Formats: sequence, structure tokens, C-alpha cells
Amino acid sequence: MLPWTAALLLAFLVAATAVQQGFVRFRRRARAYLIQTADIQWVHPTASGMVCAVLGYNLEVDLLNTYAVRWRRRLNETVLFEELAAALRRQVPAVTPPPFPLVRDRIFPLLKRTAALPPEAGYVRGNRIVRRPLDDQISVAYVIEGQHRMTLVTDAMPESWRVTTDHLHRLAVDNLQTRTRHILDEIGGARTEYVSLDGFDAARLLVAGLIIPPGMADPLLAIPHEHACLIAPATEIDRLAAQADELFTSAQSPLTPRLYRVGPDGPVPTE
Repeated sequence: MLPWTAALLLAFLVAATAVQQGFVRFRRRARAYLIQTADIQWVHPTASGMVCAVLGYNLEVDLLNTYAVRWRRRLNETVLFEELAAALRRQVPAVTPPPFPLVRDRIFPLLKRTAALPPEAGYVRGNRIVRRPLDDQISVAYVIEGQHRMTLVTDAMPESWRVTTDHLHRLAVDNLQTRTRHILDEIGGARTEYVSLDGFDAARLLVAGLIIPPGMADPLLAIPHEHACLIAPATEIDRLAAQADELFTSAQSPLTPRLYRVGPDGPVPTE
């Protein structure tokens, strides 16, 4: 082999290796950006990119083209990753609402950090998650309880069922009240801690009148994470606040370290 041919081949191999390493680093940065969103999860890498799950749907991402676009258009990576996330959300198939009579008794409210919910922008309208604010940090979402999973209620569902979001909320809270009464019968009545009972522990803040122990004066409630609702009288506010803060800090599904009082129109933060 001629020396110049060998040198050319070596230069090509070095360049190809550099491009491959650059792509791997780019894919790592893309993954880091996507998984910090509320609705996109990394599944596994592929030769040309990765597979991500968006609202439970596996979608393949061709990052080689995205990598090429980055260099051709000299885009800021944050802008590029925002466009990538938006493109993924648009690929999610439109939801097919289940028949209302089959699910109406299995619709429940679920408290979520608003920042942890999928964004309202990017999805086709019917795929947007139905939500209503509890306060400036927490939102009420709605789920259909299945045998092995919960399905978030999206805009397409109440439209198909011909119910308003207010009706949906009342139905979900009524179902939670019924479920809570059964649980209270099983555990011997109201108590001061409801932790990891059925996945709707924090949501019981919405039916506080059922779960506050009888005779407790000026009760305060805490929902440090999705699977806990704690209750104590106002005389124990420091202890309850410390417990809520500790559980919030260590939780996998944190909500808020705030404490709540029950007002005439529902729970109100004490702060």
C-alpha cells in the first residue's frame, strides 16, 4: 500500500472514530434532556439513536439525522432537544376512549406535582391530560384504575363520554369516598396516618371529612408524597411539619411539604 494511501485511510479512520464518539456523547446528552421531562422515558439505545416511551408508547428516535441537523444548522442543543421532544409528543397516537359505563366506577382523582405532569403543549388536543389546580404547586389529575396499571384521563375521554370536567371531578371524588369508606371499615376507622394503602392516599385530602379522627380539634393534613396523607391537631404542627418535610425529601413521588387545613371550599395551604 502506498504511504499516502495508508495515511489517507488512517485519517479516515480517525475522523470516523471522532464522529462516532461525538455521536455517542450527543446521544447521552439527548437522553439526559429527554428523561428530565415529565412524560418521556428512555427505554434502550439503538444503532442510530434510542427508543423512548411517551405516555406509554414506545417511539424510535433517529438521532443520526438530528446530529447531522445540529451541525448543518448550527442549532443550540437546548433548542434542538426541545424540537425533538415536541416531535415525539406529536407522534403519540390519538387516544381511543373506553366506553364510559365500563369505567365510570373506576375513575379516581390523583394528586400530582404540576411540574411532574406531561406538558399541555405538544400533544394533539385529545391526548392532553385532564387536570385542575389544587394550589400553585399541586394539580388534581384523574386516572382509570385497571388490573395492573392506571390510565391517565385525557381530554378526548370526557368529550367522548359527554361529561364536563366538573362532572368528571365530582364522579372521581365520589368514587374515592366509596373506596375510602370500605378501607375505613377494613382498618377499623379513621386514623392519623394513611400510607401506601391503595395508591390514592394523598388524594384523600379531597375527602378529608371522612379520614380525620372524630373529635380532633383544628386538624392539619400533610401530603408529602403520593402515597401518604398524615393528620395531626394544630397543637402538633411542628412535629407534623418535620415529618412531612422528611418524607417529602426522601420520596420517589414527592408532592409537597406544605400543611393543609380543610376550608369550606376544600383544602387550603396553611402558608
